[in-house]
Amino acid sequence: MALNRAYVPLLPLRFSLWLLPLFLLFAGLATSTAYGEHAAINLKVIGPDGTHQASADQEPPPGGVNPRPRMTVHAGDPLVLHFILTNVYPHGVLKDVTVRYFVARTKEFGAKEVPDPSDGVVTQGAATLNLKPKCRVGARLQFRINEPGIYVVRVDTQNTQSDHEHFSAIDLEVK
Repeated sequence: MALNRAYVPLLPLRFSLWLLPLFLLFAGLATSTAYGEHAAINLKVIGPDGTHQASADQEPPPGGVNPRPRMTVHAGDPLVLHFILTNVYPHGVLKDVTVRYFVARTKEFGAKEVPDPSDGVVTQGAATLNLKPKCRVGARLQFRINEPGIYVVRVDTQNTQSDHEHFSAIDLEVK
């Protein structure tokens, strides 16, 4: 049996060894960017006709980058807001972070502007916490919307000492 001598390495060994540290450097930068997040927010709205859920997005840009789920309900339907926020920032405690939730009237579906919770609010709440790594905080509450219109259910973070904040939102069409 003859030895196949047609094998030629794709890159010379010297060139490959030079590229390896460069590749590892860029792979490390990409990994550290992926772990720059500090919150995973899972939001659900449960209604008589089913459940809609949304995951975390971030601002900037205003309104985030992911499209919001849209749920249609009838005025007076019993609804449940359920969320769990997990601190995924592994480098220490995030101090004095405000976790806020609200259901408020908005002008349009997918609006980039965050509505003022004090105007047309159905329900709201907030807590200021020190979040340890892997800490979880959440809430589950029942509410009703009695007036037809467009509403947003939103959970967000404030004061994370970061260049961005996280949120999760679902649009509601109330008929």
